[in-house]
Amino acid sequence: MVLELPRSETFDYDGAYTAPRGGKVIVIMNPKSGRDDEDQVKTALSAYLDELPDGELRLVGADPIEKMAKDAVAENAATVVAVGGDGTISAVAEALAGSSTTLGVIPAGTFNYFARGLGIPEDLHGAIDVLRTGTAQPAAFGRINGRLFLNNCSIGIYSMIRRQREEIYRRFGRSRAAAYWSVITAMLRLYRRMRLTITVDGTRHEMKSALVFVANSDYQIEEFGLEGSDALKHGNLAVYVSRDRGRWHMIKQAVRLVVTGMRKARDFELFTGRDITIETDKPFRHVVRDGEIARMKAPFTISRDDTDLQVIVPSRDHAR
Repeated sequence: MVLELPRSETFDYDGAYTAPRGGKVIVIMNPKSGRDDEDQVKTALSAYLDELPDGELRLVGADPIEKMAKDAVAENAATVVAVGGDGTISAVAEALAGSSTTLGVIPAGTFNYFARGLGIPEDLHGAIDVLRTGTAQPAAFGRINGRLFLNNCSIGIYSMIRRQREEIYRRFGRSRAAAYWSVITAMLRLYRRMRLTITVDGTRHEMKSALVFVANSDYQIEEFGLEGSDALKHGNLAVYVSRDRGRWHMIKQAVRLVVTGMRKARDFELFTGRDITIETDKPFRHVVRDGEIARMKAPFTISRDDTDLQVIVPSRDHAR
């Protein structure tokens, strides 16, 4: 199966896609993602690729994911399938955006917000079935200083939470409970506030905060119980700036976020728009994009990007 939409498509008798002549499917699998059943995943992927006239499985190793995905595009792959968590999928998507290569997704991370938001099953065989029977649609994404994000990006304490999470994962294994616990422990140990100037569609806001969270995924926002999903559905980004009330208030926010959801007036300032600039009191900050940390230079320019990115999603006839 290869998809290359909105270009020509071919279907077999039961409505599933069949590989266009000369098409190639490259599956990029990150063995370090949340799944424990690596051998089972490899077996299922090999069986799927055996069905195709031209398919190949490549494991993430010495080469970065971004390079592997760029190499696949350079080889004129019609479809690149990302197997991993949101960070892996985001890295592959960045290489594919603007190209004629379609993105396939097999979620294998802890939260899998991108896949869940598109209706792609989290179970392995269900996700592979979407590759066989799905259709392709454009996916919206954002950019911060030119770098792509699918779900969100953040500046401030979340980068510390992310490092704390990896330490907890090493000790107790990957789970959503461990991820939530990392939020609380990081805030207890590492809370720092920032002086910020945030400009949203030309309007400036001066404030202090420990966290700026920019969302692109209305599915994730609805999961969190946050306001702003309607703005996202209409092509905007949502900027959440935590209110500066000290370390203990931030911990309470984290607990509410996990248990009951957060409320706008009490917990954060919400801004929505398409073009955002964030200036901070330091020339460099750690930025988290879809769970991956990188040190970036301020100011931070964030925007919605409409560059073509086609993603295989469940078709109406095969939706679960």
